[in-house]
Amino acid sequence: MVEEQKAAGFTSMAVYWIKQALLIIVVTLLISTLLVQTYNINDLSMEPTFDRQGNRVLVFLTPYIFNGEPDHGDILIVDSRVDRERTFLDRIEDNPIVSVVTGQYNEHLWIKRVIGLPGDKLEYMDGSVYRNGTELEEDYTAGEMTSAFEPVKVPDGHIYIMGDNRNRSSDSRQIGPVPISNIQGRVILRFFPLDSISLF
Repeated sequence: MVEEQKAAGFTSMAVYWIKQALLIIVVTLLISTLLVQTYNINDLSMEPTFDRQGNRVLVFLTPYIFNGEPDHGDILIVDSRVDRERTFLDRIEDNPIVSVVTGQYNEHLWIKRVIGLPGDKLEYMDGSVYRNGTELEEDYTAGEMTSAFEPVKVPDGHIYIMGDNRNRSSDSRQIGPVPISNIQGRVILRFFPLDSISLF
């Protein structure tokens, strides 16, 4: 009888801890799918704003889930697959936790800066970007841009993005304007390396 009680007690404790672990996993997945995520930056396209190696950033997701509007200069994580409609399932699959579990690296997610909003006319002149006829003051870039691009008017429901390292970035100059629905989130904080913590 005593042994049966001990076994029943052990079973109920095991069930309790399994439920707690599952609850923690579900809550963590919900938070990292709907509120905030972290991303590791390992490319050259946003230098000098982000170094190539090991910068980790915190990305705020909520505004874009609830149809919030991006602004000029925002640094965003975007889905570069502009030829397909993005779904909520994509957001789950792009969750960094899910990516680690599945072993898939989401190369289609890019970190870029918003240069143009719907209705903006963008053009290249003498190494600089002009928006609606005014030259942009871009002290965050990695030097003068050496390659021209065709003038473009950003269509409704889209943004135009570029990397800060203009001569080493794949961005809207290659794929065209990006649907606002393709925004994964906005970078709000670099938290690593610790000596480079900064808000955006």
